[in-house]
Amino acid sequence: MIKSPSARSTNFLLAALCQFPHRGAATANERAAAQLLADALTERGATARLEPFQTPKTYVTIVYWLIGGLLAGMGLAMSAGFLLQQIGLVVALFFLVQAWLYFNWRPTLISRWPVQHTALNVVARWPRPDAEPVRTHVVLMAHYDTAPVSALYSPRQQRSFRASLMLSLAIMTLGVALLVVYVAAGWPGWVTWGVGLVALYLIAQAVMGSIGYWTRGYTNGASDNATGVVAAIETADRLQRASLAGELPGLLVEVLLPSAEEAGMLGSLAYAQKNRPKWPLNGQQTIVINFDTLGAGKLTVVEQTGTVEVLRYDNALTQLARQLTATAAFRERTQTGRWHTADFDSAWFVRGGNVPTLALCALAPDGSMPRIHRPDDVLAAVDETPMNTAIDFAEAVVRVWHDARNP
Repeated sequence: MIKSPSARSTNFLLAALCQFPHRGAATANERAAAQLLADALTERGATARLEPFQTPKTYVTIVYWLIGGLLAGMGLAMSAGFLLQQIGLVVALFFLVQAWLYFNWRPTLISRWPVQHTALNVVARWPRPDAEPVRTHVVLMAHYDTAPVSALYSPRQQRSFRASLMLSLAIMTLGVALLVVYVAAGWPGWVTWGVGLVALYLIAQAVMGSIGYWTRGYTNGASDNATGVVAAIETADRLQRASLAGELPGLLVEVLLPSAEEAGMLGSLAYAQKNRPKWPLNGQQTIVINFDTLGAGKLTVVEQTGTVEVLRYDNALTQLARQLTATAAFRERTQTGRWHTADFDSAWFVRGGNVPTLALCALAPDGSMPRIHRPDDVLAAVDETPMNTAIDFAEAVVRVWHDARNP
């Protein structure tokens, strides 16, 4: 039986999280890990709660809906009946739009379709004196769920991941365009062959994208993202102790550990929809820092993510972080970079630019994240250096941000 950590040893917490074979969203392991984390936060003086939400267990469900829906639409549109053709075209167009939204990391209807399960976000705040106004509200975020094993995340595949997604979206769009030509113009042989080739491509993508999950299950998730969880909690602990010592008056520290990040950042989306309207001062004093995959490589301030739609981290908090990477304390320990292999939970907050948001990860010299979504993402392979650097760096960012706005 895994016991919750009893002291402030982040290494112990890291080891405790990695004792679970995996922490897949909406699984028994996820629920046990959520309770472990809530207990750890409570022992550090925070008020912790578990917030349930509905989600598919993995992105595999959503991918099957997308590809299955497109194939169904193609089949109907290529049928002999006029009404069935029109229905098929509408179905194909609907799933094409959903694919563009999902793979550009926007909310989708199909992420709420069956089969849904209950997953848990872990949310914690430290108490503050009632008479003291909130001057800075910092949300320290790191997903704790783990991903299905996937062949699409090898180092070579990571480098072409964005191009592969863009190609898939282009081929889906081509397939629907061919359906429009077929329905409008009749039965040209080349259209039939084109639709058939698109269908075969989609089936192949569904198999490639899910075979690792069906044959090998989930990853252990030591680097992705037990390291991020430890960094978020340790940073919060440091900031809270500084606040109690009078160094950061008016600081409200919140930790958000969402689940279902690996299903499409659905836990952080559920948190944002439920809790963002409740932020103090309507969120005017809120900043968000996301920690993701800090077990190998060099700590990186993320400047850009996205697939076709590019998300640029050009807000004031990221600008401040970029300035700190040039200081003597962090010049050799940090870098700036881009990440276009899927996205981060911070996407919901950086989009629109109205929440100062910072995303931190660790990248290898070639720009990849070693071992993510792979069976060898285990504790023995973790280099804790970027995790510890992230703690130091995030604390420094919050201190400078707070002091600059509260002279």
